Amino acid sequence: MDISEIWNNLGYLAAPLIVFVFFRFAKRVPRKWLRISARIGCVLLFIICGLGLIGDAFDLAMTVRRPVIVSPDGKHVAVACWKWVIFDVNYVAEAHVSVRSRFNPIATEVFADGVVARSLPELHNEPEVRWLDDHRLLISSRNDGLIKDCSPGPSRIVGIEVLCRK
Repeated sequence: MDISEIWNNLGYLAAPLIVFVFFRFAKRVPRKWLRISARIGCVLLFIICGLGLIGDAFDLAMTVRRPVIVSPDGKHVAVACWKWVIFDVNYVAEAHVSVRSRFNPIATEVFADGVVARSLPELHNEPEVRWLDDHRLLISSRNDGLIKDCSPGPSRIVGIEVLCRK
């Protein structure tokens, strides 16, 4: 798991922590009927947060990751993963590619597309993600085809050009 994925999933832990703090403060409410109803409300919210954490854990379990791909100059990292891998006759998944600075825990997604493969090793090669040089990342679904710029508009990484071959 890459540091950028850990950073994204920490947000799910904030809600149960806030509910726990409210639960602790509910002990100090002077009126008994209000104290009991506040604590019951906190328990119900904590259960709802727990269900959200179970959903997030299921999402993490259905994700296949590839080792990070470091740029030639070592300043940027490309992270490729496949979410919701469904195993039937074919492996069907949604490929996500994110780019981040090597020392920044927050990644920006630059590519998302559906992928179908016959085997799990074949899924790991689809799409192919590689650095052409220090500032150009190539994401290709096949070996032939036109290369075009597919950098995301407003969320473009400074100094990184994302190219796609479809």
